[in-house]
Order: sequence, then structure tokens, then C-alpha cells
Amino acid sequence: MRGYIFLILTFFFFTLTGCENNDKTDPSVIGELDKQFILEAADDALFQVNAGQVAASRTTRDSIQEYGEEMTTSHTQAGKELQTLAAARKVQLPTTLSDERQQQLDSLSMQTGVSLDTLYLNQMVAIQERAVRMMEIEGASGKDTELKQWASDRLPLLRQFEERAKALRD
Repeated sequence: MRGYIFLILTFFFFTLTGCENNDKTDPSVIGELDKQFILEAADDALFQVNAGQVAASRTTRDSIQEYGEEMTTSHTQAGKELQTLAAARKVQLPTTLSDERQQQLDSLSMQTGVSLDTLYLNQMVAIQERAVRMMEIEGASGKDTELKQWASDRLPLLRQFEERAKALRD
């Protein structure tokens, strides 16, 4: 009889502790979509740092130099923030660009003068549009509350970058 009581109490203990509602999400448990968001955002940030440096040092226009410098500064900070978020979630961020972004950077680095300015601005419009969409999706649909908040907080700045890139291009 003692054995049955012990089994019943053990069963209820594990049942109740297993059903405990804990509103705090363990940041090391991350969904695949949130993980993809971190990886893609980090790749975009790293690209914008590198492309911004190329443009700032080789452009023919002061306004593009300023924009490139701002991209470098802002996305260096974003990369640091993403590194902190990724580390808390046990996600290893790459230290090099993806093949696609490296090809874009190589193409940009081979340009000079007006062709560099044109390619850089076209790249920035495309990447800012993509980044805005990514932040909107993560902010609305992400499962990780801290990542959702980071994306939502960053979104207005990325919209400004997108508009400035379009204005500089047009």
C-alpha cells in the first residue's frame, strides 16, 4: 500500500511541476525562425558595415560618404547588439559574410567613381527594403519577446535609412 501511495504522490508531483506555467522564456531556447532572423540580420549588418566603409572612402559625393559612415557606425552597433542577443540564445554568429553578401561587396569594391555611387545606392535601397521587411515580420510574428522588441525598436531607424538611400539614389 505504501508503494502505491508513493507512486501516486510521485505522479502528482511530476504532473503538477510539469504543468507549472512559467511566463519567463528561457532565452537559450529559440525557434528556427527567430534563429534565422538573427543570422540574416547579422549578415546584413556586417555587409552594411563593410559596404559603408568602401563607399565612404571611395565615393565621389559627400552625401554618400556621410551615409556610408552612418551605415558603418549604426550597423557596427547593431552587430554588437545582435551578438549579445545571439550569445544569450546560444546562437553562433558567423564572422564572415555569406557568399551572396561577399559577392555584392566584391562587386562594389571593383567599382570607382559614379558607378560605385550608383551600385552602392542600389544595394542600400535593396538591403534596407529587405531589412525593413525582416524587422516587420519579426516584430509581428517572432516568438522570442526580446528579439521582437529589438526588431520593433530598430524598425523606425531602418525606415529612415531606406528613405535616405532612395533620396540619394533618385
